[in-house]
Amino acid sequence: MTGGNIAKAIPPVMPPGLTAAEGALELLPIAAVVAGFDGERLIRETPNAIFRRLGLDRTLEDIGPRIATFLAKGDARAEFAWDIGDAVERRHFTVTLARIGYRAEPRCFVSFVDHTGELRTEQNLRREMTIDSLTGLPNRGGFGDRLEAQIAEGETACAVLVVDLDRFGRINACLGSMAGDELLMAVARRIKGALRTHDVLARTGGDEFGILLSIDDSRDEAEHVAKRIRAVLAAPFRLSDYEIQVTCSIGIAFIEDAVTEAEDAIRHAQFAVRRSKESGQAEAYQNHAFVRAREEFALETQLRRAIAEEQLTLHFQPICDLSTGRIVS
Repeated sequence: MTGGNIAKAIPPVMPPGLTAAEGALELLPIAAVVAGFDGERLIRETPNAIFRRLGLDRTLEDIGPRIATFLAKGDARAEFAWDIGDAVERRHFTVTLARIGYRAEPRCFVSFVDHTGELRTEQNLRREMTIDSLTGLPNRGGFGDRLEAQIAEGETACAVLVVDLDRFGRINACLGSMAGDELLMAVARRIKGALRTHDVLARTGGDEFGILLSIDDSRDEAEHVAKRIRAVLAAPFRLSDYEIQVTCSIGIAFIEDAVTEAEDAIRHAQFAVRRSKESGQAEAYQNHAFVRAREEFALETQLRRAIAEEQLTLHFQPICDLSTGRIVS
């Protein structure tokens, strides 16, 4: 035969003293072992180099009951997740059991696929998505997740506070965004100092902070926390050559008030903030005020549409005396 070279398959060189099956295990890029069960104890055969290097003998003992059950049932294949180690050095594996049919005694091939790196990357990405990069606090999404979990667990003895800084836009415009960021970090530290250790503080917007409070005794606790926050923010903040006086508006929503979703609670507290801006003190959400506001908004929308479509007609034009305000004709 001419015109080219003939490639020949070269079998891998097995380490001396190993059978072909044992040598094949050594070539696998994952931890693997052949295991069995004699009715009383787990039998470990032919672990490969990666299995030995990771020290998975104890792990194999831990999953021994699963291996015994698998071999007793006669299944061909099984797969499950298994974690080892403490919280800091925890490793995550997918364990696969595959029956070996050529043995007289029941045996199975056990492989360990390490997913630790993938899961840690996923956890880091999820953490970045739920953490505010400026303050290091949970962001709106992270705060919503915490609140959603608490509602799902049935822990409704809690309140959501929304703290909105007054005139922050003006401070940001006059002193610059770097000064504004410095102010936000200082505000976050002061608010954190006014809270209890188990309360959750988050930055839910540009100049808005959310707080999740556990209420142990009465709803008055939320009012007391709001007063402490206003008190700690009352002292001037020093930014460059300026002393900045910061005031805030605080809205409160209670989870017990038929709230089933985290966003409802946050929206209720934000609505109460608008009332707080008018009254100058912390305000709790009131359903009737919310209903009235929605009705006023609907009426405003209808009037704007009526004006645009020329649907308004003037039927009566009073003439008033400007000096007295009295209608004269």
